[in-house]
Parts: sequence; C-alpha cells; structure tokens
Amino acid sequence: MNRCINLLLLFIACFLLVACSDDKKEEEPLPVPPPVITLDSESGVYVTKVGKSLTLRPDVENTAGAEYTWTLNEEVVGTDSVYVFAPDVEGSYFFEFRVTTPGGSAEKVIRVDVGKKALPVISFALPGSGVKVVAATDYVFRPDVQNNENAVYEWYLGNDKVGSGEEYTFNQAELGEYQLTLIVVNEDGQDEKQLTVEVVERQPLQVEFLKSSLLAENTDCYVFKDGTICLTPWIENAGEGTTYEWSVNGEIVECKDRVFAFEPAGEGTFTVSVQVVDADQARAKMISRNIQATSIVRQVATVQVICRGDEMGAFRAATGTSAAESNRVYEYLPAPGQFINEYKEAGMGDFTVSTQKEACDYAARRLENHAYVSLGGFGGYIIVGFDHSVLNSGAYEGYDFAIEGNAFDGSSEPGIVWVMQDVNGNGLPDDTWYQLKGSEYGKEETIETYAVTYYRPAGVGMNVGWSDNCGNTGVIDYLAEYHSQNSYYPAWVTEDSYTLRGVCLKARNRFNGSIWVNENYDWGYADNMGSDRLSTSVNPDAEPVNVYFKISNAVYANGEATDLKYIDFVKIQTGVNAKSGIIGEVSTEVFSVTDKNVNN
Repeated sequence: MNRCINLLLLFIACFLLVACSDDKKEEEPLPVPPPVITLDSESGVYVTKVGKSLTLRPDVENTAGAEYTWTLNEEVVGTDSVYVFAPDVEGSYFFEFRVTTPGGSAEKVIRVDVGKKALPVISFALPGSGVKVVAATDYVFRPDVQNNENAVYEWYLGNDKVGSGEEYTFNQAELGEYQLTLIVVNEDGQDEKQLTVEVVERQPLQVEFLKSSLLAENTDCYVFKDGTICLTPWIENAGEGTTYEWSVNGEIVECKDRVFAFEPAGEGTFTVSVQVVDADQARAKMISRNIQATSIVRQVATVQVICRGDEMGAFRAATGTSAAESNRVYEYLPAPGQFINEYKEAGMGDFTVSTQKEACDYAARRLENHAYVSLGGFGGYIIVGFDHSVLNSGAYEGYDFAIEGNAFDGSSEPGIVWVMQDVNGNGLPDDTWYQLKGSEYGKEETIETYAVTYYRPAGVGMNVGWSDNCGNTGVIDYLAEYHSQNSYYPAWVTEDSYTLRGVCLKARNRFNGSIWVNENYDWGYADNMGSDRLSTSVNPDAEPVNVYFKISNAVYANGEATDLKYIDFVKIQTGVNAKSGIIGEVSTEVFSVTDKNVNN
C-alpha cells in the first residue's frame, strides 16, 4: 500500500515539474520579424512632370517601432513613411527608402523620372503679309496643337466666345479687322494665340520683280550687248481676264504677254515697266448714284535693265590649276525636311548652324567630301560656283557638267537645274537664272510658276506647315523615330515663314502594297534615275552617282532656247512637292557638282 502511495506521489511531482517547465517557455518573448517593403510599381520607376507633386507611399509590413529614412544623393530628405516629391527640374532621381525596426531593416531604391510639363502648344501657319480673307466667305481655322489630349478649346471673336471645338469657321460680311483668339487648356496649363484677321472685298492683286538671290542688293537686271533678257514679274491673285502693258523708258512697246523678251538697242540703262490690269466684271457695282466701282484693278512694277559689254569678254577660262569641282557654296536654303538641322548624324560632330554663312560652310564641307547635302521639300536649293567659267562645249559625250546624287531603282527625287552667267561681273549669283529643260518641260502637268510658303512650328517635335499659290496646304511630317532633332525648319531662317519659288513637276511617288516607290523621270533632273546617268546600273546600294547636263538645254522664261556660250553658277532645287509615308518628304540630295571640261 505504502509503495503505491509513493508511486502516486512521484507521478504527481513529475507532472507538476513538467507543467512548471511549460509555463517558463510561454513567458519567453517571440522573435520580431523584419520589415518588408512592397512598391506599387513593379519596376520601381515612377513618372511625373516638372511642378507636379508625386506622393511616394510604399507598403511596409511589420512596422512596430519602425524608423524611416528617405535619402537622395546621400542626403536625408525625409523621415516619414510617406514622401511627397515636387520636382522643379527634369531628369531622373534615385531615392533610397530604408525602414529600421527592432526586428531588422529593409531598403528599396526608387527611381523617379521627371519630364517637362506638357503644356499645350498652338501653332498657326500664317502668311507673312497677314491673314486676309474675302467677305462673306467661310474660312476654317484648324490649328496644330501639341499636347492636346483631353484639352479644352475656347475661341473668341473680340470678347465674345464663338466656339469650343478644335476648329472654327470664320465668316464675316463687314469689311475691317477682327481679333480672333484661341485658348487651349490641358491639365498642365494653357496656351493662347491671337490673330488679326482682315476682311477684304477681294484678295489684293500683287505684281513685283523678284531678286534673283539672297545676295542680290536690288532687282536690277544685266544683259550683254546684242543679247536678250526675258523679264517676268511675279503675280499673285490675278483673275482670268488679266492683261499686260509693257513700256521702256516710258514708251509703250508691242508686247502684251506676261513675259517680255527685251533686246536693248545698245549699252546703257533702261527703265522697264509692266502694268497688270485685272478686269473682273463681278466687282463692277454702283456705290452711290454718283459713284461707280468699275471692274478694273491695276498694278505697276518697274525694273532697271543695264546693258553692258560682250559675252566672251566676261568669260573666265580654265587654267592648269583650275578645279573641276565647284569651289564655293554661295547659298544654301533648303525647304524643311528630315535631314535639316541634323549635324552629328551627318558626321559633322558638334557643328551647328545659325546663319546663312554657316549654312554655306556646312554645305561646302559636305560637298568637298562627296557627302549628301539635302535640299528638303519642294523649292529647297543650293547655289554653287567655280574658279572658272564652265564652257558650253559638249566635250564629255555631249555633256558639260555633272551633279552627283544617290538615286537608285525606285527612288528618284528630281532636282530642277538652273544656270547663270556673271553678267554684271561682281562675282555673285545675282543675275538671270536659266532653267535647263528636262523631259517634263512644257507638259501641262508641270507648274512653271509654283510657290510654297513654309511656317515655323510653335514647339519642338512638330510638323512644319506649308501653303502654296494654288490654294493647297499640308505639312512636312516630323518623323521622331528616325530623325529626332528639335525641328525640321532651318535654324538659320530668322523669319517665322519663308517662301520658295520654282518649277514643280507632277509627283510620281506611289505605295506598291509593301514599300513606297519614287519613280524616275526620263532625263534632265538631278538625283534622278534618267537616261543621262550614262549608266545601266540600278545602284542598289544608293551610292553617289553622276547625272550629266548640257548648257545647250538652257531656255529663256518664254520657253525659247538660249545660246549661252558658258555659265558661272549652278542652282539645284527640289522639283516635287510630295511625301512618301514613313520615307518622308521627297527631297533632292546633292553630293558634288563637277565641270566635265576639266581633267577629262
């Protein structure tokens, strides 16, 4: 019995010992887990804009006793679990977010990319002479607006709100000036553009003689003794009933055409005038019982013609040291295009251009190395000269000089070629230009008096707008994926718009279902796969290749053949206004100009 009692007491004692041991274990503190940071951006990259606050609020687990540290550029910028970042400079910022608790620590690197504010940017392509519209006629104002996603438009005529759409139709019957204002607002701010619109009875007749180049000081024209000069005024807004009356030194002459072929009787200075009369019967009306508006609108333009010397007396013969290639770029004024203002990509390093002289230096360096000089869209041109006169001899298989381009099978970008003699003897290309006729000369679809005005875009990375003298409008597309310079508008053109005039060929570009094709013209154009390449190669690698030209193809403005014995200057000008999808605008490229009479 006692033995059983003793065993029972021993069992109870062991039980109590184990129970006490478990109580001691439950009283020991459990280990504290470390913090865990989770970002709501899988990449750890956040994006905001200058001036726009960004709240960084990482999710943190196990935060008991936590201390927080935000570090930027090794400097502590915050000590809370949330950090509000309000950048005022664009760029990439790297924050280190650290959480420390009794259980340990954790950290994450957070990148914030800050871009510029994307304010709306309004761009209107405006004529240099101002906006003139005809009374009681609809005109649709359709601006280019950058960053216009979810933007609000407000149009005002004077102080009155007149529209809230992306375009506005203007129609006023009363003559005079109107203030048209557009305000565009997005989440980042607003832009405002105000235009003065003049309502007129009809677009004004404009008649003028143009300078032959940027270097010309005036419109004076020179002609050699016993020579002929064709005088052609530039005319805009003329009707179908337009007539012409020419006079020399005040005496009316027989010519009744737009082009006057003047043959001075001898050396001297002659004042030549043309009176352009536009008779539109629709304008004839009675203003009052005593006043009647007739149908007649008149404009007069005058030019000085100086006859001097003989042609061969100004000839500069080539010598043993004469260079075959052109030795100077006198002017380089391209139309806007994807290769304009692109210097590093063209192998020019940090070369920049802000003046016409620098533009000429750029082009000259390129030509010296037989590297392309792009003329941009329609009308863009380059003028070169030689250290001698280029003889009209046909010594090189019937040709006189060559222009290097990079046309290949399916890619012709024709350039019209003009030539000039230094008649006034000042060494500058400021005399009369003669077109070298090509296969498209005289065809109905070829526009001999074509003009395109290009307009500076209001912001970076925008299309360049244009309008022509045929009533058409369009844009030179900005192709950011391929050419991302700030603008395709020439940086050295200080005006907000400029006009290029020349001959426009009918475009032959087309999409064949897989690629864009710029088909060739038969002959007579630079950067073209014509018969005057004197080669049967299709030039698959788009290597520089010559096209050859004859001075004997030079024609007067009235279409008659000239008889130039030589030339001193050559001008190449993009001759098509077209674009081919992702390839961009059709633009003539020039690599060199060479006199084939020298070193051959």
